[in-house]
Amino acid sequence: MKINNIGIIGNPLSHSLSPLMHSSAISHLKINYKFKKWELNIEDLEKFFLSLNTNNIKGGCVTIPHKESILPFLTEMDDDVKIINACNWFKVIPTGIKGFNTDHIGFIKSLPKNLLVNIKTLNCVVFGAGGSSKSIVFGLIKNGCKNITIVNRSIENAQKIANKYPELNINSFNLGDSASCDFIKNADLIVNTTSLGMSSGPDPGNSILKESVLKKNVVGIDLVYSPLETPFLKLIKSFGGEIINGIPILINQAISGLEIITGERCPYSIMHNAIRTKLKTV
Repeated sequence: MKINNIGIIGNPLSHSLSPLMHSSAISHLKINYKFKKWELNIEDLEKFFLSLNTNNIKGGCVTIPHKESILPFLTEMDDDVKIINACNWFKVIPTGIKGFNTDHIGFIKSLPKNLLVNIKTLNCVVFGAGGSSKSIVFGLIKNGCKNITIVNRSIENAQKIANKYPELNINSFNLGDSASCDFIKNADLIVNTTSLGMSSGPDPGNSILKESVLKKNVVGIDLVYSPLETPFLKLIKSFGGEIINGIPILINQAISGLEIITGERCPYSIMHNAIRTKLKTV
C-alpha cells in the first residue's frame, strides 16, 4: 500500500518538534501516513505545491515564515483563514488545495481557565503582527475579548490587523513607543508571537519586553518553545506572573490539524509524551 505523506513547511526547522510529535500520533492511530520536514524558502513553494500529487502528499502544517506566503497557492480557504489571512495547515482536496487555521484553536485551548472565563474584561497585549499574531488576535476576539493592544516593529502591519475589527478600536503601537508602556503595565495577558528569544532565531538572548514594568498577576504566553523558558517568560516570572510556553499551543493546534487531514483525533498525552524527553534538551 502506498504511504500517504504529510509534513511541515517552514524555515528554519532544526528546532521543530512536529516530526517527533506527529510520527508518534501516526503510530498510535495506526494510520498509513508518514510525516516529513520540508525546509523551504519562499521561492521553493511553487515547485513544492506543483509536486504534491507526484509525491503523494496529502497535506501538512505550516510554520514561520510561510503562514502568509502560502496563501497564493491555495485554491480554497476555510472561513477562519479568510478572516485571519494566515494559514497553518493545508489539505489536498479533489479540487486543489484547501487552507485551514488551527493556531487560534490551539491558543484558546491553552489559556488558563480563569482567563478564559474572564476573557471579556481582560487587557491583552500581543507582540508581533505576522501570521501567528493574526491568529491570536482572531482567537481572542472570537471568544469575546474586547481590550487588545498590538505592538510591532512596523505599526503599519499592526494597524492592518486592527483595521479588520473596527468595532473594537484595537490599539496599535511601534515597538519601543513609550505610549505603549501603560497598556503593557496594565495587561492581564501578554503574548509574544515573534521569534525573538527563540534558540535558533536571530536574537536568542533578547526579550521583547525589555525593562517593562508589569502586573504581579500577569500571564505571559510565548509561542516559542525552544528554549522552554525564553527571556520574555523569565521577565514575566520575575514579576510573579504565570508563564506558558509554546508547547501546549503547538500540541493543541496539531491535534486539530491532524484530524483535518486524516479524520483521526490523537490524544494530547500521546503527542506530549513523544516530545517530553526531547524537551529537556531544547
